[in-house]
Amino acid sequence: MNKLNQALWGMIKVAIYCSIVIGIIGTLLLLVIIPQWVKAPELLVPNLVGKSFYNAVSTLKNAGLKASDIVEQKSSTEPQGNVIEQDPPANSSIKIHQNVKLTVSIGEDLIVVPSVIGKAWDTARETLDAAGFRTDTIARVHSSNYLPDTVIAQSPTEGSQKRRHTAVNLLVSLGRKPQYIQLDDFQDQPVTKVYPLLKAYGLNVEIVKSPHPTIKQDRIISHPRLVQSGDFIRLKVSGKRQDSGNSGRWLKHKHNVTDEGEKSLEIRIVIVDDYGEREIVKGSYAPGTSIDLEKRRVKVFGRVLVIVFENGKKVYERHYQ
Repeated sequence: MNKLNQALWGMIKVAIYCSIVIGIIGTLLLLVIIPQWVKAPELLVPNLVGKSFYNAVSTLKNAGLKASDIVEQKSSTEPQGNVIEQDPPANSSIKIHQNVKLTVSIGEDLIVVPSVIGKAWDTARETLDAAGFRTDTIARVHSSNYLPDTVIAQSPTEGSQKRRHTAVNLLVSLGRKPQYIQLDDFQDQPVTKVYPLLKAYGLNVEIVKSPHPTIKQDRIISHPRLVQSGDFIRLKVSGKRQDSGNSGRWLKHKHNVTDEGEKSLEIRIVIVDDYGEREIVKGSYAPGTSIDLEKRRVKVFGRVLVIVFENGKKVYERHYQ
């Protein structure tokens, strides 16, 4: 029984000693430590964004603060190892020895450059914009392998990884380089046979009728032999005695391309006259462009039908007497 009482008394003494120690510590907290912490001076947090991580840590240490909770994140604006964000932000007031959370860049957020080779210029620009890039230098060259306004090459190349909003330079086709053509001698051949052939070469033909003593009516008298695709050439044709000067007339017709959107439209203008059907305009034109056939020296003969296509759809048709 005495041993049990001694054990109980020992436990009571330990409890009393613990209570005394806790009381002393609580008193110190209330009377010394907490008041000192409350009275501790407040510091302005320095601006750390843009600094290297080690420089930021050193700056915090010199200011009486500490870096903690380091977060790593991709960035397209700050190089690897630089501070992107901080919490609390710069110029906030906090107690000395407090922690400042830092977010540190692990490098650029790179994206893949898409391929636009073989695409029309307008489509290529839209593709690059949608992918986060922008078009910069545009160079144009003749090409026998690509249609006009088609992208031939790009830099940076497809599949490379670049920063968002990086400029992509494009090389765009002007189409085939005009070639000199050595025509056969068509003298004394029917104009109805020669005219379509010359148009197939991409030539703009003006027919001049003049009487000839030996060459039958409506046959070729003379013409240029060395020409270039797209040239205007004069085809001298045998006519009646009363014929003088030019036969036919310039076509007084204008077409205004539909003025909607920003994309170029594929325009075809076909005429049908006494010499048959022929295509006189084919190519890409910006919205609102005026195509003046008289200024293009389009000559017609007899009754004329003008048909206009935009992006493959017939949009206009008119007869001329």
